[in-house]
Amino acid sequence: MGLVIYFIDSMQLSRLAAIFTMVLSLCLIACSKGDAESVVTPNGGVEVGLWLGDGKTRTTINDDGVSTSWSVDDKVALWAVGSDGSYKLSNQTFKLYFRDLPASNAFFTTTLASAMADDTYTYYATYPTPKSVSGTTATFNVPTIQDGTISGGAAVLVATPAEGGALGTVTHIPGNYEVSNDGLTLQMNHALHALRFYVPAMKWGFANGEAVERLEIAMPQPIAGDISLDYRSPESTPTFSNQSNNMTLILAEPFEASQSASEIKHACASIFPTSAFSDGDQIEVKVYSATRAARTILSLSGRGAMLAGHITPVSLDCSNVVDRHYIRFIWNGNNLGEDVHTITFHTQAGDEIYRITDVASFVKTGYHDVDFTFGDKSILTAIAGQEIVVKFESVHALVSDKITMPADLATAKRHDIGITVPYLFFEDFSLLKGYDINGGNVSEKRQGGKNIDDTFFYPGWTGEQTSGKAGTAIRIRARNETTWGLYNGRVDAGAMTGLKSGASVKVTVSFDYNAVTEESADECLSLSYGYTTKQGPIQSYWWYKPLFGSQTGGEHVENARTVSLPSASNMSSFSDDVYPSKYYRIEGFEINGCTNRHRLSWEAAASGTTNHLVNYKNHWVYIDNIKVQIVQ
Repeated sequence: MGLVIYFIDSMQLSRLAAIFTMVLSLCLIACSKGDAESVVTPNGGVEVGLWLGDGKTRTTINDDGVSTSWSVDDKVALWAVGSDGSYKLSNQTFKLYFRDLPASNAFFTTTLASAMADDTYTYYATYPTPKSVSGTTATFNVPTIQDGTISGGAAVLVATPAEGGALGTVTHIPGNYEVSNDGLTLQMNHALHALRFYVPAMKWGFANGEAVERLEIAMPQPIAGDISLDYRSPESTPTFSNQSNNMTLILAEPFEASQSASEIKHACASIFPTSAFSDGDQIEVKVYSATRAARTILSLSGRGAMLAGHITPVSLDCSNVVDRHYIRFIWNGNNLGEDVHTITFHTQAGDEIYRITDVASFVKTGYHDVDFTFGDKSILTAIAGQEIVVKFESVHALVSDKITMPADLATAKRHDIGITVPYLFFEDFSLLKGYDINGGNVSEKRQGGKNIDDTFFYPGWTGEQTSGKAGTAIRIRARNETTWGLYNGRVDAGAMTGLKSGASVKVTVSFDYNAVTEESADECLSLSYGYTTKQGPIQSYWWYKPLFGSQTGGEHVENARTVSLPSASNMSSFSDDVYPSKYYRIEGFEINGCTNRHRLSWEAAASGTTNHLVNYKNHWVYIDNIKVQIVQ
């Protein structure tokens, strides 16, 4: 029979409109009495509060499919205009503090710099807090990915303006709040429409115990994006932008078949109100369990407008199911240090093949499904077993990583692929082929800085008196020739190209190190680490004292910190093939104002002028596991 949308008669509309029209009380807080104490915040501010509810609430839709409850993360915005026409509160955020069971009444609080003066105020309110405000126009986002409960800001409400006195300061009584029974009342009005999806038992084709966990909705008119309203008037005509005709519900509460009309198991979507539909208009809903899927399409020809503040029940036909074929990207964490807003997937040739823009939902749920059950599967054969490039974009950075797709990608089943946001800068030298720029156990003096001709994860590395063992680590050689010649070694990493042009951020750096020396005495070697914005090879510092006068050249590491490295390390020998089995670690090294021209630098130096420098000796510092993160 296909998907069925039940049209609601005028009596039903009135009943549902009443349910979705909330009376939210902004109660004046009574003066303290007995052992009650006014709440004063440590910074000298004053906490004020308000009740919202009075038995009629507005966010999460309950199990009955029509009534609603406050959610734990709910926030509202409040404006208060004094009798002189000036704003005393403007887009002030009130956060939910506690809820009365069954969560139909809730207490919200905020902190003000001082108590409100006695006056008559005109109050305006919205749920949720706006994405932005320009003049008296507040803009909200109706997300394309929702959880089926219309919570977390998916609903949008605007209050009918009302007058009232100042909000009183919150008074604490042990185990309770004391409030007066008379106060300001605001009537909240829904700006969006709700679709309520369910599956009758007779149309359930999934196995017993199997639950619907995901819905994909496609409609002929825009249903999600940004909605802008005058927060002073719930009757104002909304405008829409950044619109989408598609929506995905990743269900916080998966549901099974409904056995009776009195106990409907459901999922809800909050959508833009729509105008009447035209001939040929259709709605398509794809329904997914963990392993199977169903699809149904219904004509909307002749269907009237879907009005704000109303619900349209949608009966889904899931009698014909097929095995699912999809990729599940698993969120394995973020090493960048800054939230990512877009993830794109590319072939080795650079062609974009997929894009994730709602990364917040990906992070929240822990996974992101890309379903091919009802779509074109040709791309799967093309990328099966292939390495693809994943790019992660944040406000300040664009970094990338590579993942190898499963060889059996074209096989119908779930393919799990882990996704980890890489560091802003990372190097463990696992791709190192091996190089030597006068860095071994040699007696030659300086040669000048050079480009390191090797395969690094990031290009642009340069160095002098340095070498690296394939797939292992790098080392930097310092040399002394008695106390008459000191020849430091240095390495400079490639630039922080993961940062966008113009970005300037604070970063934290960590790396592993160890050291070994030909000299038997301790405290004859030091490591300096810092950063520079100079590009290209940089000559390391050297000093030489001939018979008359002295000569010097090269450059020390800029912005340096220095640590002494005793020869009594955990390395028992030295040679071109011997590298540390374990390391010491530098952490918490920060760079302020880091840009995409900044480079990390390391310098090894023979130190001291006493008898342990009477001979010609080489000394080495080993560097590995370099990690750089943005500090938010």
